[in-house]
Amino acid sequence: MSDTFRFETFVDVHDSIFYEYLSSVTAKLSKEDKEYRALQTKIEGIYEKYPKVLGVFDSETESELTKEECAALIEVMEMKSRLTDMEQQAVYFRGCYDGVGYLKKAGIL
Repeated sequence: MSDTFRFETFVDVHDSIFYEYLSSVTAKLSKEDKEYRALQTKIEGIYEKYPKVLGVFDSETESELTKEECAALIEVMEMKSRLTDMEQQAVYFRGCYDGVGYLKKAGIL
């Protein structure tokens, strides 16, 4: 390893833009991942069919939902959970990729 190598993590160097960086990683999913895009499209379709379901997320007021709207809300929440899992996986693998880059920069790999 080089004596002049100074290890700094991405967060150390770019703390002010860290969340922007994470957003850029997850933003690629809707462009590159068909399953992710399909889930987003399906959620939007449910919002169009059942506007009150979207209101549950966008409003702080009480909302009465029909049986069908409740089922749609549950479906949306399950799909949002899947989207979150996919986003976390993308961030995890990006971190692994960056870790290898640091090791190469340090001359370890």
